[in-house]
Amino acid sequence: MTNHAVRLGASVLALTAVFATSACTDGAKTPAPESSAAAGPPAASSTPSAPSASPPSPSSTVVPRTTEAAIARYLTMLHALSRGDLKTVCAIAGPAAKQAEAEGFGKCRTTMAITRSMFSATQLKALRTATVSRSKVTRRANGNVDIPARAVIADARFTEHDLSDMTLSYRHGNWFIID
Repeated sequence: MTNHAVRLGASVLALTAVFATSACTDGAKTPAPESSAAAGPPAASSTPSAPSASPPSPSSTVVPRTTEAAIARYLTMLHALSRGDLKTVCAIAGPAAKQAEAEGFGKCRTTMAITRSMFSATQLKALRTATVSRSKVTRRANGNVDIPARAVIADARFTEHDLSDMTLSYRHGNWFIID
């Protein structure tokens, strides 16, 4: 198997695991940036990310159910990934990470650390300032928001194998990656 194929497969598995594990840590909310989707990296949450069987409590900050708020939340996750802030990544990717963990993948922080190591230094640097093209984002009839990898605008090239297409859902007062 080629090194590229191994990286590709591991990225997909790792991102899936991240988004599933975060369901355990939904209580570790990070507020979505209040400015536009192109805003700088947001601050990380200070809430512990210990797994929990109960659903997360509603966000203390009202986050709008808008596509723009979903994009901002996704960018929070990308910027956190670039900085190695796995606590924030796992908080946002909760539902998907929980599902992946149930399917046999590792804990979110472990899986995301592996995923992060697969990105080049150039890609990680580019993720720090990445934005999303709103025109490539789709809102479903059920309110979920789909953000394809091709919507990410960055100074480095990313494919759906690097970042994966993501679906965000509004739950407990905030946006979470569910797929």
